[in-house]
Amino acid sequence: MPLPVKHRAALVKEFGKPLVVEEIPTPEPRDRQVLIKVVGAGICHTDVHVWKGDWSVAGIPPKLPFILSHEVVGTIAAKGDKVPDDLKEGRNVLVYAWQWSRDDVYVAKGLTQLSEYPAHMAIVADGGMQEYYLVSDYRFLVSVDGLEDLPAVAPLACAGLTTYRAVKRILSHLEPDDYVAVIGLGGLGSYAIQWIRALAPYVNLIGVAGRDESLEFASRIVKLDATVNTSKVDPAKAIMEITKGRGLKAVVDTVGTETTIMVYTSLLTKMGVHMIVGMIGGEAKISPLLPFIVNERILTGSIVGSLGEQIDVVTAAKRGMVNYRAVVTRRLKLEEVTEGLEALEKRRALGRQVVVL
Repeated sequence: MPLPVKHRAALVKEFGKPLVVEEIPTPEPRDRQVLIKVVGAGICHTDVHVWKGDWSVAGIPPKLPFILSHEVVGTIAAKGDKVPDDLKEGRNVLVYAWQWSRDDVYVAKGLTQLSEYPAHMAIVADGGMQEYYLVSDYRFLVSVDGLEDLPAVAPLACAGLTTYRAVKRILSHLEPDDYVAVIGLGGLGSYAIQWIRALAPYVNLIGVAGRDESLEFASRIVKLDATVNTSKVDPAKAIMEITKGRGLKAVVDTVGTETTIMVYTSLLTKMGVHMIVGMIGGEAKISPLLPFIVNERILTGSIVGSLGEQIDVVTAAKRGMVNYRAVVTRRLKLEEVTEGLEALEKRRALGRQVVVL
């Protein structure tokens, strides 16, 4: 079918203001480029930061108007003449969001997400909250043929990938019967608990959130050994009771505030690790240092996953290791993106919201 001359996109024109849905020109792919007909675009908390202008002093976004969403899935609509024949029109693909514009030593080592030349979707470059998205290079596509419910696949590009790498990095620290806590059970947390169950089924898993709804939602996805509602109990006291005074061997912190870091690092065992994934807090002071030194505790962070890990995530979903459908709790129209952003900002959203196009 011929491509439309124009297509609809949700544009951030002013920080914190409602997005405007307008028609923009539909690009024609050339060389290694691929044009995707977007089927689903997820809403991440990073989109909230960009929309609100929280990172504007750092040049993010680089321009206005700007298009959000780095969780994009769709079908190949057209391709350039240097794209391999096996990538045919109509094929279902997930877009690897953490793209780069030039190879470097990190890319050579397979750490593509750490490239010194980032071209990250919806951060450095326009994202996929639009009917058609032009992928700069076919190497950023991962086939998702075989996965049903295509719109629900979109969060695998961030929520699924980010937590996969974070959990994978703490695995070497875990031993049977250790206690692991996931702080925050939203889009990231609902994947983190699944990866822990799939990759470290021998540990005791504790879900921590500030709402009963979040705890109940997470408990429907995987079996949690214990839950803590921080709005009802003292989390430090509750966790020490749950662990019988042992403390936590690992924490996956999908919130990332000064409070979560201070509270949960103090609950770590000797050689325990606190993995920060969320960036809600922005800046946080870490003190005192003595407990880290004498207990050999680890405080570290994880940004997103590599292209290779994105392939692993999709493969795991195909094998049923994670329930990607259960994470998606709300499906929106393009005209409802602002509503979704506001729900996430005010912490009313459960799981992941996806815009269906």
